[in-house]
Amino acid sequence: MPDSTVGFSPIRVQGAASRGGASLMLGSSVVMLLFILSLILVEQMQPWQGLVFVGAGLGMFAGWAKLSEPEYFLQFDSDGVRYQHRRGSWLLPWDSFLYSGIPQFNQQSLGFIGFNVTDYDGFLQHLPLRLAVRIMTEQRALYIEAVRQGCAGGQCASEMLAEVANFSTKHMQYNGIKAAFAHRMQRLSNATGFDVFIPVSFNETEAQQLCRQINQTRLQLTQNTAT
Repeated sequence: MPDSTVGFSPIRVQGAASRGGASLMLGSSVVMLLFILSLILVEQMQPWQGLVFVGAGLGMFAGWAKLSEPEYFLQFDSDGVRYQHRRGSWLLPWDSFLYSGIPQFNQQSLGFIGFNVTDYDGFLQHLPLRLAVRIMTEQRALYIEAVRQGCAGGQCASEMLAEVANFSTKHMQYNGIKAAFAHRMQRLSNATGFDVFIPVSFNETEAQQLCRQINQTRLQLTQNTAT
């Protein structure tokens, strides 16, 4: 059977975090320059000038932060779904997850898209340690809420929040950071049905469209390459 991944063009998704960084930084730099030039004409800086200085500085910092973000935060190609983060990227192969969707707590949609992972090894092998630590830090609130959802009376939270030193699948043994990450994946899956999460700034309709596109691409590539 022909391989449908041959000639498959990568699909890249741009997020709001990287947009407008250059224009924001340029505009703030111009304001800062005008502010500095204006100081030549005055003997003493006024309070409003101080606010302009602080605002321009914050604008420059925000513009720099946007420029440091990857232009595309998500890409799917013939290998799978790739999440691009300023601290690295991970790959989730097409045959390592069943579907993507929008996770919910108490029937409230979260600002993430999630993946129902069926092959932890396929994902963990492509997960950089530095990125794993960063994701665990950034998504700590999500994990704590998942733990809270899993505790009927709230008495088991401290036990479930304790990090584990080892984690085993059918084929591999993980230690340290990857073991802790895999343990969190299981807890999140028990609470939401999804193991891996990507933060998104889209509205719910746009997020649903993205999930449908991922699921359709996965179905197309996995079915057409099956032997």
